[in-house]
Amino acid sequence: GTLTYDVSKVHRPLTMVSAPAWTTLASGLTVLTFDGALDYIWGTAATTGDLNFTTGDYSLGGWLYFATGGADDKTPLARFLVDSMGWELYHYTNEILTLRHHHSLGATTRTACYSGGWTFGDWWFMGVSRSGASATFYRNGEAVTTTCSAGGLIDPETCDQNFFVGNDTTGINLFKGMPWRPRIWGRELSSTDWLQMFESERHWFGV
Repeated sequence: GTLTYDVSKVHRPLTMVSAPAWTTLASGLTVLTFDGALDYIWGTAATTGDLNFTTGDYSLGGWLYFATGGADDKTPLARFLVDSMGWELYHYTNEILTLRHHHSLGATTRTACYSGGWTFGDWWFMGVSRSGASATFYRNGEAVTTTCSAGGLIDPETCDQNFFVGNDTTGINLFKGMPWRPRIWGRELSSTDWLQMFESERHWFGV
């Protein structure tokens, strides 16, 4: 694949697989388009160790356009091993977006928080802030109803898996659509943070 880099303070080498295409929006902004079959981006476990979230708070965000077709369900962001370790952001065909933690210890192998209304064919500014046993989803800068597993989110076990944008370790839930600047923070972002980002970027997406 093609070697690229992120724009964080600590630059990580990331590999684009199967050459996702560039699409120019009406605003003039160019975004990557993933085909839902072969396209994704990944980074090694060794270079993404700061994304190995366990007990600490963290946040995931960015612009997402979910296209129909491709895999039944889609994984925009992930660093996990199913029912064992790590975290993932997962979009279901019923337009539910969920943050899942995976566990290998005890009777529970998976806990999650989720929200509905993440429709296909629309640009959404997505945000999710994890704080302890709960998380809050934000859509276009506003908090939306978020439901968590009974007992809340359990801390995920420490994870030594690779990081993916648009795929996961299974290789069967590839994202189809357009992401723009997915972002990850090792802290809980506030409602003000999410709203400010949305307001400063919304003009690119006509929302």
